[in-house]
Amino acid sequence: MSKPPGSQKPARASGKDLDITTLNAIARRALYLATQMIHRANSRDDKEKGDPKVGGHQSASASSLHILGALHLVVQTGFDHLAVKPHASPTNHAYNYLLNLFLHEDLSRFSLEDMNTAMDGLRKYSNDGRPVFQSYHSHFDPDHHNFFPSGTVGIPPVNAGYLALAYRYAAEHGYKTPEQAHFWCLIGDSEFREGSLYEALPDFAEREIGNLTWIVDYNRQSLDGHRITNKKIMDGTDDKRIERTARANGWDVIQVRHGAFRRSLFARPGGELFQKFLEEELEDYEFQALLLVHDMKKAREELYEKHPHIKNFVKALSDEDLRRSLSDLGGHDFEALIEAMQQSKQNTRRPTLIVAHTVKGWGLSIAAASGNHSSLVSDKEVEELRKREGITGDTLYAGFEPTSQEGKYLKARGDELYGHIVEENRIKKENEEFFRREFERLGEFPKALDINLKMVNYPHTQWMLGQLTAKLIRFANTPWEGGSEKYKPLAPHEKPFKLAGELMVSMAPDVGTSTNLNPAMDGKIFGAPVVEDIEAELNVKDDKLPDLVPGEDVSDRFLRFEIAEGNVMSCMGSFGRLRDVLGIPLLPLMTVYDFFVKRALDQFFYNLYWRSSFILVGTPAGVTLSPEGAQHGWKSDIQIPNQITWEPFFATELDWILTDSIRRHMLNDNAGRTGVFIRGVTRGIDQKMFYDRLKQQARFKRGLSDGQLLAHSKFPLEGAIDESTLEAASETEVMEQIRENVLKGAYYLIDYRGYAGYEPGDNVVNILSLGSPTTEAIKASDALLERGIYANVIVVTNTDLLLGNLAHADNYAYLREELGINGTLHLQPLSNGAANGAEVKTLSGRRVPIVSVHDGEPGLLDNAGSIVGVRQEVLAVRKHSKSGRPADIYHLHGIDSEAIVEAAGKVLAETALEEVRVSERALSEGTGHAQMNWRELWPERAD
Repeated sequence: MSKPPGSQKPARASGKDLDITTLNAIARRALYLATQMIHRANSRDDKEKGDPKVGGHQSASASSLHILGALHLVVQTGFDHLAVKPHASPTNHAYNYLLNLFLHEDLSRFSLEDMNTAMDGLRKYSNDGRPVFQSYHSHFDPDHHNFFPSGTVGIPPVNAGYLALAYRYAAEHGYKTPEQAHFWCLIGDSEFREGSLYEALPDFAEREIGNLTWIVDYNRQSLDGHRITNKKIMDGTDDKRIERTARANGWDVIQVRHGAFRRSLFARPGGELFQKFLEEELEDYEFQALLLVHDMKKAREELYEKHPHIKNFVKALSDEDLRRSLSDLGGHDFEALIEAMQQSKQNTRRPTLIVAHTVKGWGLSIAAASGNHSSLVSDKEVEELRKREGITGDTLYAGFEPTSQEGKYLKARGDELYGHIVEENRIKKENEEFFRREFERLGEFPKALDINLKMVNYPHTQWMLGQLTAKLIRFANTPWEGGSEKYKPLAPHEKPFKLAGELMVSMAPDVGTSTNLNPAMDGKIFGAPVVEDIEAELNVKDDKLPDLVPGEDVSDRFLRFEIAEGNVMSCMGSFGRLRDVLGIPLLPLMTVYDFFVKRALDQFFYNLYWRSSFILVGTPAGVTLSPEGAQHGWKSDIQIPNQITWEPFFATELDWILTDSIRRHMLNDNAGRTGVFIRGVTRGIDQKMFYDRLKQQARFKRGLSDGQLLAHSKFPLEGAIDESTLEAASETEVMEQIRENVLKGAYYLIDYRGYAGYEPGDNVVNILSLGSPTTEAIKASDALLERGIYANVIVVTNTDLLLGNLAHADNYAYLREELGINGTLHLQPLSNGAANGAEVKTLSGRRVPIVSVHDGEPGLLDNAGSIVGVRQEVLAVRKHSKSGRPADIYHLHGIDSEAIVEAAGKVLAETALEEVRVSERALSEGTGHAQMNWRELWPERAD
């Protein structure tokens, strides 16, 4: 594997070799800057009555002061990545301000004026393009380089671990990555109860992700006040529980409990008793209370009474030394922190957890106070901090003089980090250029993988996914030239897919085989090589099942997981970000039982907010999974920016969709739709029906003259041509046009435009069907034709493109204009000339109503009618399901063909009965219909 030049690991000083006095001075300046940022955000004069609070977390930011200082000032490189608890973001910004690391998109550094503007713009909206900071870490911040967005707790540290895995994966597969990147995560102690972290703990250890360090800011306080844990039941304070949990899950753990002063006390006579008292006997709640005591006499009385065995030792301490001994925590000691962080990097195959004991609100008057999470210090205190830092006049934000010791250190350190950032960007550009050239050299992406369906009996979309991924795997493992014993040589048009296949990484939460990813798994598991293939040695391997022995070979491209949907979702997001981080377009494809996407919605949202690029396949989906429909059937339909959701009906649709999604990802042509969500089913359908239905449409008939109308072969009409007697365009021609429609979000499968007797506003209804219930829409259309109703079936492949966010961008042009689904009034007077009054009354009945049917929540398609302004009846899943055959379950939910026929009659009748009020000036005769019930126009069938 080639390595980028200039990316060797720089020498790192240990804590003992550094000028701790200088580091502490810089930290105090960072404390002031962060505190001032939050103070200013809450002191703006443009606040209006009723505006929500601005907020800010001065105490939570202060508790992380030295942890982040050790990282920024000493330990991390510019190649490293940071996931930091949300409330510490002002401290991060403060250090980057001092290090001159506010950067434009072209990586040029900010002017001092722009830096100060940004510092004064925390949580402010920029109307004029001036730099501001979001409430928490965000891509929009000027110091966002290699920072994880942190608006949600418990998620970024998991993404960090999987991004570290993605770096290793890319390196093992021969792609260019920075050699020494490390992944640091600062986590609140209350945050460490998040389930997402516990799911990831064993996974990171088993995958031997050694370039990952989690740091717990152990300040014993949460938003609501002091954290009170059950020391007796949990056999120790919460830091011990965290340590035991991490160790039991394969992590190295380092406790950073004590500062230098404490450590010096432990060397005194009786010091070992005092250390044991602090580490094993003192409850967190009691410790927090002692931190708040200012009267040392009262503190002594408490200690003498409850802990008499340390009385002699405490007696020997002065009041000042006693106060210092209680508050001198390791999380505020640069030397201890730096040593721990450097140690965490030593074992390159085991992750490390550092528990850094801190004081929430360190250095502020609200330190350790219960409920200080959202407290704000006074104007007076902020001003005192400013004066202590020697900042005078109207200046609010300032660094150090360039000639000072602090200024020199910051200049050298900032330039070092900036150099790394520039070098990483060079690697990214080099990778981007390499893949751009490669795809140009290989030629245009084919439009389909062309799976042969001729000999397949009733395949389903989940099966089709397996065929498509199997073909991509075959391409990926075929030599570029000449083929091999196992694989035939690649055709020229297949070579773009080979490179794409090499870049595809598939993964699943223990459902790889049941979601048809077997070919991607068999002998291709990427993971720490921890076992020998004992089954093969003992000759007991089942060749019908995938070989799951892990390795780190170039051909290993499947990531195996246990039943932990959240982990896989975060992993998918991290792998998908590598394209934007390092220019390597790895394409993660994740399969999951669709119902259990709900278990990872937080992670899913994070991936979309983070603008990750991926393909997620939820399969099987909805109540169509009828044998398991009692619990697994509900399908949550969600619309989030950057998401595009597909639900193909025919297998060929899935081929087109997957191929287009791969092309867009590889060529970085998927802005606004980076998160591809595909829903599949295990209900087979007759694939020949696709072309058979399409070729009946007038637009595909050859030799049809202008003005000639068609008739269905079962319902001949005088003067009309039997459609079955006319030759249709070839399947290739038809499918090429339909492919374009499919990728725009919908297409006509049954289209009676151009048929005799087709009268919009009288006997025409549009059926919008999504996914598997299209079978019911087809049956309903045929049944309605027998009753003289022309029911077009428009198969929706993508609600986002047809009715959602992506359609809204151009005012639903495809729906209204290309598909012709609109609210047009169709007037056809019975007499020649102008309409008379009686005919005007029927105008409201001249629109084409809509019936929509889908296996999901009503909100997915229910806005079609409101967009175009027509009556719509929505058939969807509105209750919990049961087990049974699809026919039974569709009937249970009212999404079967009978329900569609009934709904069509209802909307046609109600549209015809819509009341029209005509101005008396326009008409002298009465207006409006007599009151009727729609059932009078559409009676229930006797059968």
